[in-house]
Amino acid sequence: MQDFTRGRWLSVVGIVAAIAIVGLVSVADPLPVAERASDRRPVSFTGRALLMASDGDMVGTAYSDGKLNRLPGIEDALTVIDLPLPTTALKVASVAVSNSVMSWPQILATAPDGTRAYVVEVRSRPPQGVQEYADLDTGMPAGSLLTVVDLTPPAGPTVIETVPVGRNPRQIAISPDGRFLAIGVEEPGRELLLVELVAGRPGRRLSYAIADASGQSARITSVSWHPSGRFLALNLNDREMAFFEVLTDQKAATATLRPQGDRLVTGVRLGVGRFSPDGRHYLVTDLKWGERPLGYLLNPRGELIAVRFDAGAALGAKHRVVCRIEVGLSPEGFAVSPDGLLVAMVNMRRTYLPDWLPVWPGKARSSLSLVKRNPQSGQLTVVGEYGFEGVLPEDAVFDAAGRALAVAVYHYREPSPRQGIVEFWRVVQQPQVKLERTGFTIAVPRGPHTLALVR
Repeated sequence: MQDFTRGRWLSVVGIVAAIAIVGLVSVADPLPVAERASDRRPVSFTGRALLMASDGDMVGTAYSDGKLNRLPGIEDALTVIDLPLPTTALKVASVAVSNSVMSWPQILATAPDGTRAYVVEVRSRPPQGVQEYADLDTGMPAGSLLTVVDLTPPAGPTVIETVPVGRNPRQIAISPDGRFLAIGVEEPGRELLLVELVAGRPGRRLSYAIADASGQSARITSVSWHPSGRFLALNLNDREMAFFEVLTDQKAATATLRPQGDRLVTGVRLGVGRFSPDGRHYLVTDLKWGERPLGYLLNPRGELIAVRFDAGAALGAKHRVVCRIEVGLSPEGFAVSPDGLLVAMVNMRRTYLPDWLPVWPGKARSSLSLVKRNPQSGQLTVVGEYGFEGVLPEDAVFDAAGRALAVAVYHYREPSPRQGIVEFWRVVQQPQVKLERTGFTIAVPRGPHTLALVR
């Protein structure tokens, strides 16, 4: 979650809270919690490992009141759950890795062979004893690190290298061939880095200036590789989508970025973007924050946008929006099924609101929106929305078979939470496709916000 700071809206919260107190706002949340499955079949979740990055430095409601609620013994971590499930002996192992929730859930990438994980820091840990910031965005210390984790030791993940890559690295994506990491940083003139991997470890770095439509230094908010490995998609300044062809020269050991068609300017607050498995469409969320006054309190439902990506000649490429549909409130991360036919949206709704705020729509629970995708036309159809408990859920991932879904829950709404949760849902195909809440959960270090599957 990014660019949502106490200093920008706390006074608004006070005004609205006052209105609520005098009785002008007293509405219940109409979205029910999804019922758990009546049968108690063991959850089947396939793959080799499920990874998650947890931010132990702040609770989810710190976005609204600046109170971090840091607790002794709780630190940032990368956690690995061995798969497949079910298993006779559940194995969950964690290693300390500095990371932050103050970005969209794109801070974790895994090597194609499943031997390495790469985590960008975003922001670093607050000084000892700091428990509150008037403004998270200006108060939280800058980050700089890329951490490389070895996933092969039987005893659990092991950090093998930590290197600085630039100010506030906010996103990371690995090329399909495992050769390059693409990382967005907050440094004018070198907003994008390509880090070459040698035997799984960071090597030569190439930096690129990325400008917005006005020619000014752009703020990269999402990075995604095309399945072919030929193209990169970048979201810029919340509203722009820019596509580039990556031209590599093995002899000269260089890589050149060439614009792939014109940019698209659309949306209000674009979130996570990624390509469909077949590469035909670029999917991106629009959280709609800022579209109305009292932005994070009265934000409308967000959208999922499908863009037809043109992989033809660079100069004549014409990308176009082919569909945009309304989903839940504050849709941040999403998962695409392996066959590309389903998209599961994670709607944090307004669960970031503090405990002291009176009843408010979207505060009590989060939701998932299940969307069907037509791989030819790109048309999207919402088939259902499913409520569940938990604060600040941001990401989800399908299992290797596409028959189950794991959802990261930052923590439950409780005093001084000490752990986060991964919830597991089934994908039911008959008589019509839907999500089914299994009730099976796994406790993980507090603050899980980004997931990755090793297939």
